[in-house]
Amino acid sequence: MRLKNLLEGVKIKYADTNALETSVEDISFDSRCIKKNSVFVAYGGTDTDSHKYIEDVKKSGKVSVFVTEKPVEGALSVVVDSGRKALALMSKSFFGVDDDKLIKIAVTGTNGKTTVNYLLESIFTACGYRTIKIGTTEYKIIDETIKADTTTPSPYDYYRILSRGLKKGANVLCVEVSSHALMQHRLYGTNFDLAIFTNLTGDHLDYHKTMESYYNAKKLLFRSDYSKKCLVNIDSEYGRKILDECDIDTFTYGIERKADFRGMDLANSLDGVSFNMKADKLAKIRSNLVGTHNIYNILAAIAAADILKLDLHKIVDGVEKLKNVPGRLEKFEIKGRYFFVDYAHTDDALENVLKSLYSLKKKRIITVFGCGGNRDKTKRPRMAKVSEKYSDVIIVTSDNPRKENPREIIKDIEKGFSSKSSYEVVIDRRQAIQYAYELSEEGDIILVAGKGHENYQILKNKTIHFDDREEIQNLERGEYRAGV
Repeated sequence: MRLKNLLEGVKIKYADTNALETSVEDISFDSRCIKKNSVFVAYGGTDTDSHKYIEDVKKSGKVSVFVTEKPVEGALSVVVDSGRKALALMSKSFFGVDDDKLIKIAVTGTNGKTTVNYLLESIFTACGYRTIKIGTTEYKIIDETIKADTTTPSPYDYYRILSRGLKKGANVLCVEVSSHALMQHRLYGTNFDLAIFTNLTGDHLDYHKTMESYYNAKKLLFRSDYSKKCLVNIDSEYGRKILDECDIDTFTYGIERKADFRGMDLANSLDGVSFNMKADKLAKIRSNLVGTHNIYNILAAIAAADILKLDLHKIVDGVEKLKNVPGRLEKFEIKGRYFFVDYAHTDDALENVLKSLYSLKKKRIITVFGCGGNRDKTKRPRMAKVSEKYSDVIIVTSDNPRKENPREIIKDIEKGFSSKSSYEVVIDRRQAIQYAYELSEEGDIILVAGKGHENYQILKNKTIHFDDREEIQNLERGEYRAGV
């Protein structure tokens, strides 16, 4: 393919005479993985600038031409306004993606993205559609599952997935969109039929630095160059801010405020939720998902499907068919104890989950949680405060410590407790889960929070297999193993 065909729609500032006519066989954008006869795309990043590796790339002899944000000496090159945007549009052209053939829905927010995405997939499947689902737990092309390394993949992988899905007959795309992905233009070139905003609370401030910067990243999805319409949680302060500032058609959902789609007459139990949804029609909704926060997620999915003109009876059927979402208040009942595994790794997410469980408790709530290393440190004491507010027993443990010392992470968490008697520390996560079980009695709720669907633990020098759900199931079988 000639480079000029790949660069369709890209803002070019300068091009060498022969560069645009150069034929290439692939696109490279990582200096550690250069493909033969490819074009190399360079851009400035948060941690590094890939322009600094251009000399090494040239020495590989595999690159025919460069697309960069700065002139390259001694090689054919095209200088563009944004390397990241160029990579996205070039990937779309390279894989020949005609995404007008897809109904496209994007979900963003701090919490709830994954659950809304699973609900959408279940609804569209019940309505007879074939779905591409991209998100935190997995990338799924109809019936083919691909491991997800990040919530939102690189532009190259994103458009490769869309291309594969279209060839297999997919007609719906549901994507979880992270703030990082928006800042890095990973989905650039896609104009979504509907964008959903769930909420915004303190997270990723190690990357964004301020809540305003975090919000501005999310807000990018609600511009006309990214989305045609939006659906916003009106009970969220930042949701109302988006409504005031976006330039596309808006719809709202919520519980506390008047909304286009409103949840009323809420009922919550350990077996699931039910409520009435008031919109143009009144619908009775039942779901196996537990917790008031999941009523918001269900409302978002139903409202999205209704806006996109799906049949309401089939929408309701799709909601009821979803039994659980991996690692999102996933329930395990063991000898009269109710274990819940949840991905909650921010204070707001932990509060939503604990508040819902607190309203359902028969005896005690035992909470096991930790915080990830090399991530936003400000939320650590806040998570302690939340756990203390709603828990009868708290066990602080290790999460994904990464390159930090687990003891130092726990010291940051401890700053949020009002008393040393409020909690116990068991650094080894396996032993912490076992200890929670040993302490528990029939009727207790045990929340294991932070890692959810993850089946690994990231340590200083290695990543090991570790799955909270497996550890709980081992307890059910009476299998106690040594700590890690």
